[in-house]
Amino acid sequence: MPYTQVANLDFEQIKTALKDYLRAQSDFTDYDFEGSALATILDTLAYNTYYTAFNTNMVVNELFIDSATLRDNVVAIAKQLGYRPKSKTAPTAYISFDVNYNQQTTDTELLLKKGTGFVANYDNTLYRYVVLNDAKAQVSNGVASFIDLPVKEGALITDTYTINGASKNQRFVLDNPNIDANTVSVKVFPTGGSFNEPYLVADNILNVDGNSKIFFLDEIEDDRYEIIMGDGILGKKLENGAVMEVTYLVTNGPASNSVRTFVFSGVLENTQGITPAGFSTSITNVTPAAGGEDQETTAKIKFNAPKSYGAQDRAVTVDDYGAIVRNVYPATSDIIVFGGEDQEPPMYGKVFISLKPKDAAYLTSVTKKQIIADLKKYVVASVEPVLIDPSILIIELNSKIYYNSLITDKTPAQIRDAVIGSVQSYLDTSDTEKFNGKFRHSKVAGVIDDTDRSINSNLTDVTMRKDFYPQLNSTFYYEICFQNAFDLECDESVLSSTGFRVTEYPNFDVYIEDRGGKIVLYRLDSSTGEKVVLDDNVGDIDYEKGELQMYDLTIIKGTYFDNRISVRVKPRSKDVKALREVYLDVDVANSSFTAYKE
Repeated sequence: MPYTQVANLDFEQIKTALKDYLRAQSDFTDYDFEGSALATILDTLAYNTYYTAFNTNMVVNELFIDSATLRDNVVAIAKQLGYRPKSKTAPTAYISFDVNYNQQTTDTELLLKKGTGFVANYDNTLYRYVVLNDAKAQVSNGVASFIDLPVKEGALITDTYTINGASKNQRFVLDNPNIDANTVSVKVFPTGGSFNEPYLVADNILNVDGNSKIFFLDEIEDDRYEIIMGDGILGKKLENGAVMEVTYLVTNGPASNSVRTFVFSGVLENTQGITPAGFSTSITNVTPAAGGEDQETTAKIKFNAPKSYGAQDRAVTVDDYGAIVRNVYPATSDIIVFGGEDQEPPMYGKVFISLKPKDAAYLTSVTKKQIIADLKKYVVASVEPVLIDPSILIIELNSKIYYNSLITDKTPAQIRDAVIGSVQSYLDTSDTEKFNGKFRHSKVAGVIDDTDRSINSNLTDVTMRKDFYPQLNSTFYYEICFQNAFDLECDESVLSSTGFRVTEYPNFDVYIEDRGGKIVLYRLDSSTGEKVVLDDNVGDIDYEKGELQMYDLTIIKGTYFDNRISVRVKPRSKDVKALREVYLDVDVANSSFTAYKE
């Protein structure tokens, strides 16, 4: 009988199948396979079959993007879909500063040389923030003012290659790790020429011919990048002896996100290439660094590559917009896109995009403009993309945890810390913190109970919070929507706020709460701590819709350093949901967890 059993992939099963095959042969009838030298041969055959089956299975798995596990293989498959995985991305800050000459000057223009700029100390580590190209400023009355200068974190590196036409295998590999691929630029010095020609990176072959001055950038093995120049059909072919200069930024990624304090360390020159003899610099305005991101993980490549392929470099559907925005702004935590026809009232011809960045609540205005500018290359017809800030709905927990101290030697503090860790781990892996997120009270309560076998039960209350930034010194109408009904059965007020100041009462902090469907303004008596009502009708509260409306408030100072004000309400249901541009966030740091012995 022929041996045709190929379904067994376990070593013992393979060995048993081989024995059964041999026993069926007349030459091995009644043969003792366990006590003979043939057992060693069977082991060898079984091991060989087992290893071959395992290797074949792994090789086949690596051929498909869903089952591949090695990054190099996932990158290679994504390349077939026209997708280049995102590299590390350098954070960008925008700095305005003045250069003051110490003596009279005839300079009319001042240059900040590329690769230089500022240093910043963040978490006891020094970071360099540099300009990618020479920045110019006009000199007027001995002062040169640089306005909103974009600087990126990292070191600017330049590699030079000489084209060897005799070599058919010449490659241009960038060996430096942690390259920000968005900053790679190429200049070509033709043979015998002193001038240079800039070449642009091409993401596709649309409108590309044999004279196009473009290059292609691919990620290759070991997280390196390779520049591929044109072959005379797709892109201009370089002449023998031409010199290619490649400049790129090596960055630390998100490590310095949010840094806002900088010290000037740049190189300044006038139009003659001479550094001013004496000058001082003063920084006038800073937009904190943002947008830094680590290299795209294997899991994210698997998620994004098919969606980018489906978008086909054009923004038509909401999924197209989502895929393209993630590509142009890698530091995206979550994104939601909806058409203007879904607005109230409808706004046809517009697409609204709400984006929650990592390590920040909102995008800066400069970053929004840059994303919109990048998006317009993909937009079809006359559709107008509009970036709106997410409305962040924050959940705070107040949890009382009861545990049996007879079956554990852990202290209440240790139980509390373990619970906090469990809740944070659950939030990191669940679909809670996102657009259209849902907070499930029973799930979180179960996570708390399962943290330690000594925990008997927990009582966990939920509070919703929203932070808003008032229009200072302006009489304004404020509408705050929670999208979840408020509790009606509380004996006390369901609404509370942090303290702020208004123009009518500038000398003490005031607060708001609800009374009988109205929002009242009050202060705290400095002696007794009792509430003193200042205005019994500054707005309305809609318990069913979960909305607050405050009229004609003139706020002159908020609660925190950035004038932010926090408003808290008690939800009717302990399960909280977020819809459309509302981003759900659970604030574990500001939640209360207390463990009690039983």
